[in-house]
Amino acid sequence: MKYSQILSKEECNIIVDLEPANSVWFEIKGHDPITQEPKVCKTHNRWWNLYADEIELGDTVVKKRGELTFNIHKKDTVITHEWEKCNEINATLKKGS
Repeated sequence: MKYSQILSKEECNIIVDLEPANSVWFEIKGHDPITQEPKVCKTHNRWWNLYADEIELGDTVVKKRGELTFNIHKKDTVITHEWEKCNEINATLKKGS
C-alpha cells in the first residue's frame, strides 16, 4: 500500500481548544464542531505536523477521509495543504557508491 493511500484514510474535524504541542507526533485537543463533545485528533505521520505552527486556538482543522488535503479554517481564511506526491518517490542506494 502506498503511503498516500494510508494518509487518505485519516480524518479529523475539530475546533482547536489547545494548540498542538511541539512534538514529532501530531495531536490536537478541542471539540467536535457538530456535537460540541470533547475530541482529540492525532496521527503518527509527520505530514500534519508540518503545519502545526499555523494552527491557533479557535481554528477548525479538517482532514476528510479519502482526500489528500489538510485544511485549517480560520475566521476569514481557509489554508489548504495538499499532499505532495514527490514525497513518495522511492530512492535506492547502491553499495559502494
